[in-house]
Amino acid sequence: MKIEIWGTYPPPIGGVSIHIYRLIHSLHTIDSSIVLRNLGKHVPDIPYVKHVSYPWVEFLLLPFRKKRIIHLHSNNIFAFVLFILLGGRHKVGVTLHNQNLIRETSFIRKKIIQVFLRNAAFVVLNDDNYLLKLCSHFHCSRSNFHVLPAFLPPNKSEYLGLSEDILLFRKQHSFLLSANAYKLRYENGIDIYGFDLLIQLVKSLKEKGINVGLVFCLPMIGDMEYYQKCLSLIEKMNIDDNILIVQREIPNGFEVWKLSDLFIRPTYTDIEGISVKEALYCGTPAIASDVCKRPSEAVLFKNRSYEDLEEKVLGFYNGSTYSSKEGINVDNRVPEQLLEIYEKCK
Repeated sequence: MKIEIWGTYPPPIGGVSIHIYRLIHSLHTIDSSIVLRNLGKHVPDIPYVKHVSYPWVEFLLLPFRKKRIIHLHSNNIFAFVLFILLGGRHKVGVTLHNQNLIRETSFIRKKIIQVFLRNAAFVVLNDDNYLLKLCSHFHCSRSNFHVLPAFLPPNKSEYLGLSEDILLFRKQHSFLLSANAYKLRYENGIDIYGFDLLIQLVKSLKEKGINVGLVFCLPMIGDMEYYQKCLSLIEKMNIDDNILIVQREIPNGFEVWKLSDLFIRPTYTDIEGISVKEALYCGTPAIASDVCKRPSEAVLFKNRSYEDLEEKVLGFYNGSTYSSKEGINVDNRVPEQLLEIYEKCK
């Protein structure tokens, strides 16, 4: 039975697209018949990455295609509906890259999620606690749920080196922080990626006489109005020279984390934060919000608590938080484990 991955091949650069990038290349080295149905706009010249110009056409063709295993990387409700209606002859599974499903409040949408998860050939996520919450929330059997890490180590081809602006910024600051966001999101009065906390942190550290710099990787602006407010705040605080917003695609963001003294992931919601593991894998310490299961090597701070974040960062700066910079061990068996899951579906 043919196996297809459905998801977005970068760009745009984000935790999910990077995961798919590494996953499809790793899987293809084991089984050359596996292909990716690329739902993004980029058209790479790779035979096993099939560009999908009109995703809705792919769904309409599902009832007429040979039976196959489809591994979806999305929690889009519309996609769930189409698979329920049109994908019955196929073995459809999903990897969930965030915890948004249990936050759904609409009765109809919750019912759609429940039907999809109950009928999915497999559901992959990275957190045991989230698995229990999902199964309880949607009354699903745990038999088709699998816990696997989302982080895959960078491929050799991803090491591209860094641009001069980033390298110069590193030279100008003795204490370099790095962080990232797929795009800025300001919802219900909350900065989802915590950029506001980072701005406040840089201001405070500078006032303490620390030659601090922050490289903030932002491939997409997202909320333009909020972005402009952040820029105005940075200027008002006189920390323009201390924050470098890299507003472009950086496929090798892990090299920025490697260059840094400390990586920070202050997100309001997360399911893993692949960039946290990337930083630790590169030997760079990481501080992250306590919103989900994190690697034991990461230092956690209370979600949205600026005071706790600053205390943890100062603890690192003063040498009391970390004893050394050591990389983490990575489970490289994820592609093989997925193939075992696929095999059980046949």
